Amino acid sequence: MKIAVIGCGLVGSLIARLATSEKIAEEVACFDKDPDRAKKYLSYPDPLDIPIVEADALNLEAFSGTLSNYDYLVNALPTFIKKDKKEILLNPLLMSVALKANINYVDLACYGGKRKRAEQLSMAKQFLSQGLLALINMGVSPGLANILAREAYEDLEEVDELSIMTLEDQKGSTFVIPWSREEMLNVASIDLAYKNKQFFFREPFAEARVCNFPEPIGSIRCYSVSNDEAYTIPSLLKINSFAYLAGGSDIEMLRALYRLGFFEDTPIKIRKTYVSPREFLYYVLQTPISPDYVLKVMQEGDLEDAQFALQVKAIGNISGEKAVSTRYILFPGQRTINKVLPGATYITYPTALSLVAVLRAVKGKRLKGVLPGELLPRPIRRIVLDYIRGKKIHIGEEFKTIIE
Repeated sequence: MKIAVIGCGLVGSLIARLATSEKIAEEVACFDKDPDRAKKYLSYPDPLDIPIVEADALNLEAFSGTLSNYDYLVNALPTFIKKDKKEILLNPLLMSVALKANINYVDLACYGGKRKRAEQLSMAKQFLSQGLLALINMGVSPGLANILAREAYEDLEEVDELSIMTLEDQKGSTFVIPWSREEMLNVASIDLAYKNKQFFFREPFAEARVCNFPEPIGSIRCYSVSNDEAYTIPSLLKINSFAYLAGGSDIEMLRALYRLGFFEDTPIKIRKTYVSPREFLYYVLQTPISPDYVLKVMQEGDLEDAQFALQVKAIGNISGEKAVSTRYILFPGQRTINKVLPGATYITYPTALSLVAVLRAVKGKRLKGVLPGELLPRPIRRIVLDYIRGKKIHIGEEFKTIIE
């Protein structure tokens, strides 16, 4: 397998490093508009012989001839970029490049917005007609969350509600943006909800629940937030309702900013300039952190530890009885990740590892079309989960009937 990674930031560089060190791919190349930064990320902690090509995502078609030498185009960019105050969606753009180069495609998330289905699904016919595969929303959440959702879903004959709960929690005196500011801001955007087989939009943080995670986490107050899973799961699985809830210090921080009005799009006048609070927040947030910064804040004690956890619950019926099927995964904390893969974060490590696990699972398989995690065949899903377990990451499951 030969893969070309577009966007060599915190996640893209990690995907390239893992695909190389785990021997998932025989050849890996990175395309990035900032080769110096990409080289720095790829060389941490040890230099890897991964070629870097200077390229702009908005002009990637110029490289379609070069890309045709690869099997997969891995899109590790944010779902959009801002240009002259306009948001340009990158998934459709890069999917078109993959089609032109006649290679398979992978990305990490969807833009979503005010549509009710992921934008990538609209290109299913093109990928099917060319016999190509597009693996969409293939990080950890979305991605691994969708795979676990399908596993729990198949335990029941009928599913009333499918819910996904995540924990993003930091402990310390500083706050680290663990991925990108674009995706962080997206969490506090308008939320696509699905109840009683009906889609509707609502404000972020509109719903709150106490979610019971496995020990040692325990009970956490979680909130409804914008998510990618809502743009595929309700449309592709037969369920009555879908819920996505997130908790932890990262979410509480975003909720506080939202309540203070920092996500408003209406411009306000500051001296002689008009600027929206959201745009102001976007530009004052720190630029993507570097691998050495992650270790630095840990060594200095500013960031004591951080963790990501994921839980999926399907409630429905089987053999005439009400039942609940649960899947959960507890990823290692930041301290442990620093030892396993220095420079990775508690979000980038699960994200890159999940995508690489999927690439490994589909290697040599004849799949085509546009597929999110919930549409992967069961044998593929099992290979992915076994690979994650092989990294000493605990994946648990529980099934029980409910006596009313």
